[in-house]
Amino acid sequence: MNSSFPRPSHHRPRARHLLAVSLAATLLPLTAAPASAAEPETPAAEQVAADLCPWGYTTSSTVFFGRAGADSGVPNRDLGDGCTILDAVWAKAPFAGHGSFVSTVSGLTNTLRQNDIITPGESASIVRAAADSEIGTPQPASGTRALPDDRIGLVLYTVRATMPTAPEATLGALAACGYRNAEPSGAVNNFYGRTANALAPLVADAGLSVPSIGIGLGDLQNNLDGVIANAKAFGAKYVRISGSGSWTLADYSRVAATLNTVGATLKQAGITVAYHNHGFEFTAQNGVRGYDVLVRETDPNLVAMELDLYWAASGGADPVELIKQYPGRFSLFHVKDMAADGSFADVGEGTIDFARIFAYSEMAGVGYYLTENDNPRPNGVSSACDSYANLRALRY
Repeated sequence: MNSSFPRPSHHRPRARHLLAVSLAATLLPLTAAPASAAEPETPAAEQVAADLCPWGYTTSSTVFFGRAGADSGVPNRDLGDGCTILDAVWAKAPFAGHGSFVSTVSGLTNTLRQNDIITPGESASIVRAAADSEIGTPQPASGTRALPDDRIGLVLYTVRATMPTAPEATLGALAACGYRNAEPSGAVNNFYGRTANALAPLVADAGLSVPSIGIGLGDLQNNLDGVIANAKAFGAKYVRISGSGSWTLADYSRVAATLNTVGATLKQAGITVAYHNHGFEFTAQNGVRGYDVLVRETDPNLVAMELDLYWAASGGADPVELIKQYPGRFSLFHVKDMAADGSFADVGEGTIDFARIFAYSEMAGVGYYLTENDNPRPNGVSSACDSYANLRALRY
């Protein structure tokens, strides 16, 4: 993994090599469990090559600890053998507290500076970003805060049964019960049987804004101009895709590269690409989760994550732990509840502790909270309005 960023002119390859060797001892404790007795042993040299950087961060981003001042702006340089600066930082996780985190980063950057991997100015920028982050800082739910009403919306998949035949009545009913935002999903020029140009005025006439639209990965790969045109028709700032349960780790890596590439083009148009999870991304393959590949191999300045809270929980992931691990990456939440039997429930009527999760909203970087029920009862509008009322009453 070679960095595409220029290194300081005084960089010494020998020092870089020695630093990479010294980092091996730091990173190796995070390796996968040893093979069982029934499996052939892997030579030690091959184990080091495979396990040296288990965190898997690439050089596609900056050294990033969250939004605003927590982005250092310093390239996430390759330190040798594929290890990056962020690999070395997160190899030390978990951190006892914010002070411990900042101290760890400070010690690491001091070593990098002494070995001419980064400049003194870059070292200062990284430490300053760490100090400005919330990593290691607990975020308790005080029970006194409410979600901003203008940041609550509905994923229109909840009302997919009536959107094709009665869009005006459906959208009007949603606005009447309080919604101010909606996320339509479909494909380029096919949203519930209508083009973006045809549906967008109906959404606007109902008094709803569209911060995000859902499209397919194929649209991003084959019709990016159409994606941009559709997003602009709705006034959307985000376009999101979902993945496939059949993907291998190599597939996740290829998709991450695609998101970086199209994300750069979309950014020029004022749009951010986002990835929406289901549960399968959290099933480990050879000890690695596909979700981690997506987050670590995408540029946080180009690619956002739309965290579906139900699917994360059903996949065995704790949304709070994801936020603490990847601060600043979650611009959008799908707020979906889980019944005791694991089925879908209206928001606030299931088992997910939303107050605990929302307490980490600032650390997450979330901008919109979009309710959803994949199997609404008795109907989509009634379910959506119940979720809205419960969410507005929630205090965190």
